[in-house]
Amino acid sequence: MAKKKKSLVDLSNMNLSYEEKGQIIKLINFKTQALSLDTEIYENNILVTKRSMVYAHLPRNLKAQLNKFF
Repeated sequence: MAKKKKSLVDLSNMNLSYEEKGQIIKLINFKTQALSLDTEIYENNILVTKRSMVYAHLPRNLKAQLNKFF
């Protein structure tokens, strides 16, 4: 039998984030079936918005850390 993968991986406790255009983008959840992420965007340590983004737009170092989930 094939190993069943989690469809939603909680990343909030891993503290994965990166900086882009003066904003800190923190990864919250990873949806493995859709290859999308829920993120929180901070400016000056203040939460500005929550957004969903696709896996392809992540920097390479973060992709390498997420590859173990699928």
